[in-house]
Amino acid sequence: MKKALVIPVAIAALILVAFATTNAYRVPTVQITFAEERPATVERAELTVDGLTCRGKSMLCARQISGVSGLVSLTTYVRTNTAVVEYDPAVTNLETIKEALCAPIVQGGQSFRVFSVE
Repeated sequence: MKKALVIPVAIAALILVAFATTNAYRVPTVQITFAEERPATVERAELTVDGLTCRGKSMLCARQISGVSGLVSLTTYVRTNTAVVEYDPAVTNLETIKEALCAPIVQGGQSFRVFSVE
């Protein structure tokens, strides 16, 4: 009887360990590099982005800010609704990146705000 319980108990213990450690590892949803060459000075900012819910929204986030000159990279984490941006402070600033990210998207004659930054 004891042998029959060992495997189910081991499986249940592994499942509990998996759930307990899910927040211990941050796995990026999207990692995009915009600059071919890394500038000498780079600033890094972690933003909490409301509306960042899936890989598709992460790619939309990248498209929203891709036109900002001086942007070095973007890494999104959907699980925590965060985006980490690296940028050249000699070319752009964090406010410009936030404005680009929060800019409305026009589709079919209608304007939509997808993201907001806290």
